[in-house]
Amino acid sequence: MKKNAKILIASAAGIAVLGAAALALVLTNPVDSTTSSTSSEESTKVSVFSYKTDDILSLTIKNETDEFTIDRLGSQKWGTKDIPEEYANNDAYGATMGDAGVIEAKMMVEENAEDLSKYGFDKPTATLSMTFKDNKHEPVKAIVGMKNLGENAWYFKTEDSNAVYLVANGNMSFAFSQELDYVQLTGLMPTYNAQNDSVDRIRIERPDFDKDLVLDKLPEETDKEFVSVYVGYAMSSHNNILADDEKDMDIVYGMFELSAIDAVAVKPTDDDKKKYGFDSPSCTVTMVKNGSELTKLYIGAPLYHTEKDEETDKEVKTVTGYYGMLSDKDVIYVFAPDSLPWLTIQPEDILYRLFLTPYIYYVDDVTVKDAEGKEYEFKIIGDADKNSIEYNGKTVERAKFTSFYQYLLSAYAEEIYNEPLTPDNKFVGGFTYDYREDDEGEDVVELYSSEQDRTCIIVVNGDVRYKVRQMYGTRLIQNLEALLNGGEIFMDF
Repeated sequence: MKKNAKILIASAAGIAVLGAAALALVLTNPVDSTTSSTSSEESTKVSVFSYKTDDILSLTIKNETDEFTIDRLGSQKWGTKDIPEEYANNDAYGATMGDAGVIEAKMMVEENAEDLSKYGFDKPTATLSMTFKDNKHEPVKAIVGMKNLGENAWYFKTEDSNAVYLVANGNMSFAFSQELDYVQLTGLMPTYNAQNDSVDRIRIERPDFDKDLVLDKLPEETDKEFVSVYVGYAMSSHNNILADDEKDMDIVYGMFELSAIDAVAVKPTDDDKKKYGFDSPSCTVTMVKNGSELTKLYIGAPLYHTEKDEETDKEVKTVTGYYGMLSDKDVIYVFAPDSLPWLTIQPEDILYRLFLTPYIYYVDDVTVKDAEGKEYEFKIIGDADKNSIEYNGKTVERAKFTSFYQYLLSAYAEEIYNEPLTPDNKFVGGFTYDYREDDEGEDVVELYSSEQDRTCIIVVNGDVRYKVRQMYGTRLIQNLEALLNGGEIFMDF
């Protein structure tokens, strides 16, 4: 090719003659994948036919993977027989009808080809058939032959003509679509409206869970001033331990505006459901919103991409998606793994670790218990502007008590623990917050030893909920001693 280029430079006449000859060879040789596309890119596009979308009544597409017809259902409205209207993507239909109605070629290859087989028309890769409303035009049938790799275009002709064209791949992609490509994949669930929507419960069922993970919305507080923690959901399945609002967002609201990446079946049969793993789901998510509206998401089998590792010569499987169904849609979709947080979530992942943090001046008194059960009551008098702390009728140094109070608040959940206490779990100590508002009552925190793993079991209001490192309980009693008798309050444990 470089040698030929040097020859062509020799004269203007040479360019005209040899250029035309070279172009003829290129255009009549469909199997030459090294053909330069420069000439076609610079040439003016050739109109094969042009029809208004509004005039098209139907389009039938037949290719190596599918055959289906898109019919007009109304003004700017389309459909196929196997996709119910509520599941269809009308924009995708409209785009295809627009593409099919106006075919522009990069160039005409032959005006009247005698040997159509060399362009692949004896074994078409796709055929297109169009009819028109009100008999405005004669029906049109077109044939797509083989692909010219060098031009990244397809050989194309109408059935009633032997004129052969090259149509760019992008303009021809609709001819290789499948009916399921017209299933709506985005916005499968409505948009969340903070003013009108309330997610009341999320239930996650998985084979690897000993029990379902259930998040229930906590009651709205009428007086936020005296709320001891500011979270929206508790795990009712795990003794009402609190969920972190920042970490549970995807779990609670992830179904809203859920979108898929593909659809594999509409109105699936029982065999279809079994084939795609719904006889034994990987996960089932149930959302209850607005008091009674219920939606279920069933996640079936994973979808794999397999490729060979060049170094080990072994096949490597990568999960690229999961088959999924929604309870209100009779469609099997494919969802991207990162759109399904319920598949991998563990209760500890959304645990609210600083589980009890009441503001000091919302509390009337704090009672601390040592390992023998002896109680030490500290009264908090006044507010942030003017206050004092009393123990046994005597004033306690405020700065020191504040440090001690901060240590109490630092109790955090390192892991979830819901097993019943045993005689081996000895009482280590605890504390009680008695709130100033009568309807707030009190919160009682008790610590019990767990010697086998050197932790303390945290019991909140009688419910076994968490574990924290053993040193927290040890330091609690040490700090109590320092508060009462002098010494340093240590925050670390």
